[in-house]
Amino acid sequence: MSPGMIWWGQIGNSLRLLSRIANDLRDRRSAVLRVPRRLPWRAAFYEAVDLRRSSFGGERRLRRLPWEEGADPGAYILDKLCSERVRADYWPGQTYGAYLGSRDDIVLCDYYVWITGIRRKRDLFQWLEFVTQYRQAAKQAEQSAVFILECEETVADASGMDVIDYSVENYDCRVFALETANALCAGELRAYQAELALSLAGNDPELCCALLREGERLLQDPVRTALEVCKTALSSSGEPFSALEEQQAASAAWEAAVVLLFPVLERFRMDFIKRFDEELRRHLPIHNSNGDVVQDPQDLEIGPLYHIVTACSKAFSPAMVEAIRLCRNARNLLAHNKLVPYEDVRRLLTLEKS
Repeated sequence: MSPGMIWWGQIGNSLRLLSRIANDLRDRRSAVLRVPRRLPWRAAFYEAVDLRRSSFGGERRLRRLPWEEGADPGAYILDKLCSERVRADYWPGQTYGAYLGSRDDIVLCDYYVWITGIRRKRDLFQWLEFVTQYRQAAKQAEQSAVFILECEETVADASGMDVIDYSVENYDCRVFALETANALCAGELRAYQAELALSLAGNDPELCCALLREGERLLQDPVRTALEVCKTALSSSGEPFSALEEQQAASAAWEAAVVLLFPVLERFRMDFIKRFDEELRRHLPIHNSNGDVVQDPQDLEIGPLYHIVTACSKAFSPAMVEAIRLCRNARNLLAHNKLVPYEDVRRLLTLEKS
């Protein structure tokens, strides 16, 4: 499955957006659709809308037109979607919206008109004025055009039109990262790959996907891999990704390791204490790194555990000693804002399953 199909076919907010648009088209209700300029997999989004529309809108054509900044909306519609005869019948003393809305004998009445790329608020206001005039003039008609105004600006009042506001949310990106990692990545560290890609990409699912496509390179050297991808890869629209600084990438990769590995370390610590409670009590009380007296095994952190285990190694197997050593080293690296080496991450995640 392509990443665009995952984003527009499996993600909650994406599915809700498609349903909202489909409902407006089905009910022949014009709408303002606000989306980010870097809409993920825009072509796949349009395909998903068209697929839903096919179940109810067969008698209407959908015309998706890119907006030409600074033009007049009415003149634009007259030029793009009307015949030469309809253009010739227009007289300048009438507004374009009122004229076109009064004509129930033209093909425009059978169209869903989807205008894309409205970036300036001034242009959006002009479109709202045109659609308002058109709807007013066409309110007695049996059939009239339905408009979808796709823009980047928010609008408080759309003159009775539905307002659909869509943004890319972090929790949707997390679900996407996990689903895409399962689809693209082989091996046992898919959860770590997903966490790295999510953290490094922020709220850009296309960058997240580009990072996951790097496979094991992302695991072995996340910082360098992310920097190279941001410099060389392109989004689905052919645009470069936002620049990423080395320190920013290192911090993001560290955060991903903290999110994934700290729970692993804590679960191992608790399981170890439960398993060796009796033996550990023989070596208490001791002082921890803060100078506090530890009398209960449950209060032992990884560092004091390491001290007890290495000082009394005869009571513990070599494998258990090495496991505690591995956890201590990883804990110290993370505590000092450093990355845990790939091989140690692999061993830690394997350790949890054993």
